[in-house]
Amino acid sequence: MRWAIRPVLACGTLLLTGPAAAQDADVFRQQCGLCHAVVQGEPDRQGPNLWGVVGRRAGNIKGFAYSAGFRKALAGKPRKEAAIDRWITDPQTVAPGSVMAYQQPDADKRLALIEYLKTLR
Repeated sequence: MRWAIRPVLACGTLLLTGPAAAQDADVFRQQCGLCHAVVQGEPDRQGPNLWGVVGRRAGNIKGFAYSAGFRKALAGKPRKEAAIDRWITDPQTVAPGSVMAYQQPDADKRLALIEYLKTLR
């Protein structure tokens, strides 16, 4: 059983609680943290800041230069869990020509990433 978890920003550090929280955060840090920020208001990196990504519309971070492939395939579509799962499974099948090269074939790791992203509110 997974518990719902909420992020808490304390002295610039993102703290998570719950039995799977540390593991989910570690998976994110290892797999995605180099390219994506997750703290509200933190600048974008190579990829957009993912604070609040679950449920928001794709391609709406002002000032971020989304690729033409991403804009054509996804701009304005809701970023629901199933859509994020398809995206991180293989971005090129979802949005050919997008810049994101990351792929995650492991369903458990994708679940961990999505569970972590859901906490970013």
